[in-house]
Amino acid sequence: MNLIQTIEPAAPVIIEQDAPMPHAAAKVHNDISDLSFFEPLHVKREPLFVKNGEKEIRLPNSRALVWSRTGELADEKAVSSTYTLTNHLELFEQHADILRKSTLPISNVLVRDEYSNNGMKAKRSIQYLDRAVDMSGIGDLVYCRTDQINSVNSVWAFQQFAGAYRSYCENSMVFGGDKAAYNKAKHTSNFDAVLLLKSANKVFETFSDNIDRFKVWKNTPVTDQTAAAFIKHICPAEDVSQKKIGREEMAGIQQDEEQINKKKFHSLLDLWDMYSKDYAQGGGLGRNKWALYNVLTHYATHTHDTRSFEIDGEEKTHTMGRSSDNLMETKKGKPYTLNAQVDRAREVALIVAAPAWQSIN
Repeated sequence: MNLIQTIEPAAPVIIEQDAPMPHAAAKVHNDISDLSFFEPLHVKREPLFVKNGEKEIRLPNSRALVWSRTGELADEKAVSSTYTLTNHLELFEQHADILRKSTLPISNVLVRDEYSNNGMKAKRSIQYLDRAVDMSGIGDLVYCRTDQINSVNSVWAFQQFAGAYRSYCENSMVFGGDKAAYNKAKHTSNFDAVLLLKSANKVFETFSDNIDRFKVWKNTPVTDQTAAAFIKHICPAEDVSQKKIGREEMAGIQQDEEQINKKKFHSLLDLWDMYSKDYAQGGGLGRNKWALYNVLTHYATHTHDTRSFEIDGEEKTHTMGRSSDNLMETKKGKPYTLNAQVDRAREVALIVAAPAWQSIN
């Protein structure tokens, strides 16, 4: 499939030279050398001026971002003069070149290229289809995956992740702890994308280590009571989550019923009910730590999933995301936003490194 897909309009579209760009779009294909999706997103830095009466005064420490294809302003946010602009096309082209020189099996891959925020943020995910592990013995495949995340307006640092992808439910697995990202670096004068990308050959070593961890989790029983208690820990109410404490600490805080985000809590509990079924029951994973982990990755991957549950005898429906111009869909039609996926992936990485998760054994 070589067309750019968006939610609005529903039909596939191609970004023409002078056409307005969708807020967010994605393209799925099988060729790491195909970078055509990112070509219209090229921006350049230009001097920035402000008007003082009839005079135009140049701001020496700021630069404007301008679309290369149209010459129009790409973003209202200016960047600093020390910001190292690395366009999505340039970054992912360097990564593709490194992959071609690596030992990774790149002839059978699934590539998802996507951007959001009018092209300011972008992500390339590569699934290595020849490296899959059957977690169940009946075709529940988990694939090795790498993600590269970039922005051109200094909002995101460059990040490179190694992870996994559970094809049955389209869950992106987050390898936990502060090693969840091989690299994370700001676009400063010392930014060197090529140096950061050279960790490519470590991907399968990381994948293998974490598959072993997943198998241990699969054999670690978790009761409904333990799952509910853990989920309550990670659902602080808004007034609690806004306190100036680290997420690692927040993940370990025990909340009572009045101090939790009830909609999030019941939504995640509903996901636990789904994942904790037996394998024979609609893709459930049984009552184990692997199922509980899939609750977290579902939350991180399907950022706008809708869950139904009952609170105090009243039927409730909760969408686990906010309305957004950047809304997209997975191949199975599930809505998500790239921004929320990246934020929640970091959150999950911290949660599985925190004491509350580690104590489940």
